[in-house]
Amino acid sequence: MNKDRFTDFKVFVELEGEKRISIDNLFNLLENIARYGSISRAASQMGLSYRYSWGLIRNAEEALGLVLVKKQIGGYEGGGTTLTGDGRELLGQYKEFKGEVDTQLNRFVEKATGIKQPPLTADDIAGGALQRHLLLASTMEPVETGLLDVLEGAFYQNTGVLVRHISLGSGRALQIAGSGRVDMALTHAPELEEDFLRAGWGKAKFSIMSNDFVLVGPASDPAGITGMDASKGAKEAFRKIFLTRSPFISRSDYSGTHLKELNIWESAGISPEGGWYLSSSGVIGNLGVLSLALEKKAYTLVDRATYLLSRSKEKNMKTFIGTEEGNALPGELDNVFSLTLVNPKRISSVNYDDAMLFAGWLQGDEAQEIIAGFGREKFGRSLFSTVTDA
Repeated sequence: MNKDRFTDFKVFVELEGEKRISIDNLFNLLENIARYGSISRAASQMGLSYRYSWGLIRNAEEALGLVLVKKQIGGYEGGGTTLTGDGRELLGQYKEFKGEVDTQLNRFVEKATGIKQPPLTADDIAGGALQRHLLLASTMEPVETGLLDVLEGAFYQNTGVLVRHISLGSGRALQIAGSGRVDMALTHAPELEEDFLRAGWGKAKFSIMSNDFVLVGPASDPAGITGMDASKGAKEAFRKIFLTRSPFISRSDYSGTHLKELNIWESAGISPEGGWYLSSSGVIGNLGVLSLALEKKAYTLVDRATYLLSRSKEKNMKTFIGTEEGNALPGELDNVFSLTLVNPKRISSVNYDDAMLFAGWLQGDEAQEIIAGFGREKFGRSLFSTVTDA
């Protein structure tokens, strides 16, 4: 097995011509703050001191002219630090940049040496072959909840294959997959996924897990959705929002959530526009959308896992339409997350063999058990359900 030439490859940045900081430390710290809602826990997970971590962030904020984190009361784990919108956007841009750099560096070595790593074998796994990696473009929800990190860690422990992910909307994830910059995409946009396969960019698709979309909004319910005829579903609730011109926040980013929202407006026979219909441009993910909806006292469509994670119920937001609420039409708010593998005949550089290994593992007993139990300890229920292809 060849040594990974970039195991010790590190990137630093010089701030204001004087201070040199580790980019890896900065962005790993931001990612852990997003995950745990606490800078002290984030620092502890990385083996860093609290003082060093705050200094690292403050130096970066001063040099960039941005506010990356903010203190607040509470947090997902009882902490008090979260990322700002700028912090989340910067972290997302860095992940995309790092994934592409890693890919290009490895391609350069393969081209220069003529050596391409063979597919992973059972002997490699038994012998601890730890230099393999996959690049995944993932929709935001499995990343924001922390589930993807758990799955990637378990897969690494089982196979020695490291999965690195870039988090973005489903439309953008498939676009990046089609450019050959990742090996696979985890998305929840069925129509886009089928188009990707029909166009020949994807070779295989596997349904991995699901939850449902929910229409959420202020408990005051300005559109009068409460008490609505349950047989009419989400499209009737959207009509009420339109007729009352109640504020509605749209993802507006061609993500799976945005596409589902547009599908409901279309089924209701409405083209949403006007001052009541607000774009979440510049806000990242469903967590960002929920925060904006809270600020604007607006309705919005998100997945149930993100709603639970955000603790929006504690902030006077509630779910109005959903599968569990019993007032969605059959299949209307289904939300299935699927893994699509890039076709090696179209893009020869992708690691298709290990991507297939990952897909098979995700459908196996261990991964299904992780998915089925994820969230039970914190929320008393799972955030996702398992879905396997026949």
